[in-house]
Amino acid sequence: MPKVIVPRSGVWKHYTRTKESRDKCICHYCQKLFSCQTKSGTSNLQKHLQICREYQAHVISQGKNQARIDNEGSVKSSKVSETVFREASNELLVLAELPLSFIESTGWKYFCNKVNLYKPHSRRTATRDIVEMFVKKKEALKRWLYTNQQRVSLTTDIWVSQVTGASYMVVTAHFVDPTWQLKKIILGFKFVMDHKGQTISTVLLECLADWGIQKLFSITVDNATANTSAIRRFHRQFSEVSPDALVLDAKEGLGDLGENVLAIRNAVQYVRSSPHRLNAFEQKVTSGKMTRGSLPLDVKTRWNSTFLMLSRALQFRVAFDKMEAEDRLYNDYFLEVENGVKRQGPPDVIDWNAVEKLKRFLIIFYNSTLVVSASSKVNSYKCYGEIVTIERNLTALANNLDPDLKLKAEDMLHKFLKYWDGMKNVNRMLIIASIIDPRKKMGFANLCFEKLYGKDSIESKEMSASVLDLLTSMFQEYSGRFRVASTQSSQTKQAPSASVQEAQEQMERLKLVVEDFGYERMDSVYKELVAETENEARDELEMYLKEPVENQKLMMGFEFDILGWWKVHRIKFPVLAEMARDLLAMQQWMKADIKFAEKVQTNEQILAEVEMLDKLEKEFESVRIED
Repeated sequence: MPKVIVPRSGVWKHYTRTKESRDKCICHYCQKLFSCQTKSGTSNLQKHLQICREYQAHVISQGKNQARIDNEGSVKSSKVSETVFREASNELLVLAELPLSFIESTGWKYFCNKVNLYKPHSRRTATRDIVEMFVKKKEALKRWLYTNQQRVSLTTDIWVSQVTGASYMVVTAHFVDPTWQLKKIILGFKFVMDHKGQTISTVLLECLADWGIQKLFSITVDNATANTSAIRRFHRQFSEVSPDALVLDAKEGLGDLGENVLAIRNAVQYVRSSPHRLNAFEQKVTSGKMTRGSLPLDVKTRWNSTFLMLSRALQFRVAFDKMEAEDRLYNDYFLEVENGVKRQGPPDVIDWNAVEKLKRFLIIFYNSTLVVSASSKVNSYKCYGEIVTIERNLTALANNLDPDLKLKAEDMLHKFLKYWDGMKNVNRMLIIASIIDPRKKMGFANLCFEKLYGKDSIESKEMSASVLDLLTSMFQEYSGRFRVASTQSSQTKQAPSASVQEAQEQMERLKLVVEDFGYERMDSVYKELVAETENEARDELEMYLKEPVENQKLMMGFEFDILGWWKVHRIKFPVLAEMARDLLAMQQWMKADIKFAEKVQTNEQILAEVEMLDKLEKEFESVRIED
């Protein structure tokens, strides 16, 4: 037998000589043929392993079998199973909002092959898996809501498809969980045949029954109106959406000055239409540096962007006037016909003056919407302050010496007060929500009453008393439930041990002995002092209201975290903390962006909404505070 030569280099674990010639070898991974003459060495084979992609993928796949430590400190296998890969792929489709066809796309298959993953499953399999995943997560969430007896605040809104014209109602639940995090859950996106109250209420009740939700704190509906006695009843039972009123009032102001706004919009559009025109405009700017972002073009359906456009355009008013006086192309642009009508503009003195006055109105609504429109944060405690701010500023403008400004302010103030049915009938829950802000408490509410009705006026005192009565009754209701829960938990505690009882008996005997000698202990004196203080503040509500407000100067410019504050102080104020969880979860804003109302309600639709809410009131007898 010929002697077998054992290769000494470790590189031969990855190569095999061909049967035809010992001077040729094949890579185990990419199947490429290489020269391997004995006199030449193996350096070329070693270099190939460094650049062979198939070999590198093999090394990575081998490394997956090694153990690793996860974020929780547990030792787990790094090997990803096919089940985990399939589940992660389905979650990717949902989280990234990708089409189901993505799972069968060439790009995804190439990626899985490149990183040595499993073969992707089909689109039909992904569809079944996602439906199954939805059902499981929904059941888990329903069990969590039932176990924790979570009270929620609902928001409803109707969306109309511009393509098919079909109407859909989205129902969203908002609540603060036990970890003091604001949660938002879409309970349903339901098709509705029409906008009648009976149809909407039926769909809403079916959605609540599907989730098993029986504890509601508030319901916020879109485009609520307060000009009838029936709507007043709705105000007493449900929360409402204040920013819709701000949007409608702001839209009213823009609507009356449509031609003035259009002239400035056309001027801005001309400047932004090309780099050459922007450069020509920049040469006319005398103050500050002009960039494309310095002069934004608005979105016609979003009044907040229109406000920003007008505010920036007013800063460059002189430059626009120079364009009109010196730029022929600028003037020719406004001579063009658009939709059979000459293009509005260029803006003249009348347009600029009208928009300057309009800006004084829009700034009021713009600042308020910035405060209360954050859907990812709690904002119910800010709403009443913004309502009072708008009312006071509109009242001040209504007393302006400018007749045009005065007339416009009076008209907008009338519409604003009509929506709220007068400031006295504002939903009291919004006022109570401002009281649970430890920076304000009752002092801020009393200040608002004094500014609205006059200091020491009868109206101010009546409002303060009614709000305090409602707050007290609400506290008593929550306190009763909290007392029951505390009693149940205390029954599980064990009786004191014998040694503790003996120590108590010994202290009683010592007390009898020392009474004749005038013996006095300082800890006993302190207990008497504490007892007197407790009599002054009989419950935690009085203690909370009497304590000084939080000093905002100590926050050093950071935004106040009201949920974090109540999380820290829930031990000191356990009942008020439960109230705060429900009050802070109220949502006063439902839409993702600030825009014009896309529909105008008729009286029949308004009454239909009232009927819907009446039906809800019968189904849920105590909507705000229900056991």
